[in-house]
Amino acid sequence: MTPAIVVLAYDRPDALERLLNSLDQAFFPENTEVPLVISLDYSTSPSARRAVDLARAREWRFGPKTVIERNEHLGVVGHFRAAGELTREYAAAIMLEDDLTVAPPFYEYASQVLAAYDSDERVAGHCLYGLRFNGFTQEPFIPLEDGSDVFFLGVPYTQGLCFSARQWRNFEVWLENHQVGPNRDLHPAFLSFAPEEWFPDLATYIAETGRFFSFPKVSLSVGWGDAGAHFAESTAWFQAPIQLGRRHFQFPLLDDAGSVYDGFFELLPGRLDSAALDRLEFDVDLNATKHPGNLRFDWVLTTRPVSKARMSFGLTVYPPESNIRFRVPGRDISLAHRDDVRWDSWAVTEARRRLHRYY
Repeated sequence: MTPAIVVLAYDRPDALERLLNSLDQAFFPENTEVPLVISLDYSTSPSARRAVDLARAREWRFGPKTVIERNEHLGVVGHFRAAGELTREYAAAIMLEDDLTVAPPFYEYASQVLAAYDSDERVAGHCLYGLRFNGFTQEPFIPLEDGSDVFFLGVPYTQGLCFSARQWRNFEVWLENHQVGPNRDLHPAFLSFAPEEWFPDLATYIAETGRFFSFPKVSLSVGWGDAGAHFAESTAWFQAPIQLGRRHFQFPLLDDAGSVYDGFFELLPGRLDSAALDRLEFDVDLNATKHPGNLRFDWVLTTRPVSKARMSFGLTVYPPESNIRFRVPGRDISLAHRDDVRWDSWAVTEARRRLHRYY
C-alpha cells in the first residue's frame, strides 16, 4: 500500500514543525509519490495562523501536498473523524497528531502492516506507538516475545494510527448505530472519558465486534505530550525507545501470533501453556483489573488473593505469563474457581502491592 500521511494540527506551530522535520528524515519508497495532507482545525488565535502559514510554506519532496483549513472548529472528535474520512480518497491513511514525531522507518512499517492484515476482518487498525505501559494500572506492559514485530491488543491507542479504507469504513458503519456503553470486554474506565474524546468510540467498537489493534514491539512514533486539548501541561510520559534503523518486519497471521491480548491487557488463554493449567477453560486476570461480570468461565488465573487454589505460581520472571510457562514455584499467581477469588477492596490493594513489588 501507499498510504497518505494525514497530519492533524491546530494551534501548535512549533509542534507541527517538529513533526514535519521528522517526516523529512523518514525513509520513503523510491519512484513512489507519498501524499501528505495537513489538516488544520479552525482557530482565530495567532499561533493557529502561524501553523497555517507553516503548513502552506513547507516543502514536501516525496509527493503531492494538500493543506486543508477547516472553516469551523471541529474539536478533537470531529477532527479525528474528518481525517479518517480521507480514506475515501486514499487507499489508506496514517493519522499523526501534531505533538508526535516519527521514526525513520515508520512509513515502511505502516505500509507493510496495512498490507499484511488488510484481508483479516478481525484487525480493526494499527498503532505506530510501541505501547510500554498498562493504561489501567500504570504499571509496565511487556508483550511476549514470539519472534514477530507486532502484538495485538483488544483496545486501540493514540500516538499514530493507520487505517485502510476498509478498516475505517467498518468503524464508520458501526458508529452510525452504536455508542459507548458498558461491555463485558471493555474496562469501565472508558465510560468516564470526557465527551470531546474520540478514544472510547473506537475502544467500544473493538470490544463489541471482537476485533484487535496491532502495535509494534519497538515504537515507530513517539508522543511529546505537549500542552493542548489533552494536557494542561506538557508531559514526558509517552516517550519511548524508537526504531532507528531499517529492517525486514515480521508480521504473523493473527491465528499464529503468540502475543494477543484482550481489552484488559491480558494474554488470551489460548496463547498460554494449557498443559500447565490442566487444559481447563479459564479467564486471565493477572493485572487484577477484571470483575466477576467480565468473566466467561468458572476458573480464573489471577494475582488476587484466593481462599483456595487449584494450582499456584510465583511472580518472578518477565513478563508475568512466563511464570506459567516456566512453572515458577510460589503463591502470587493462582488458578482458582471464581467463587474462591477475593473480589473485595482489600484484595485489590493486595494484588496491586504484589504487582508493584514485582515490577
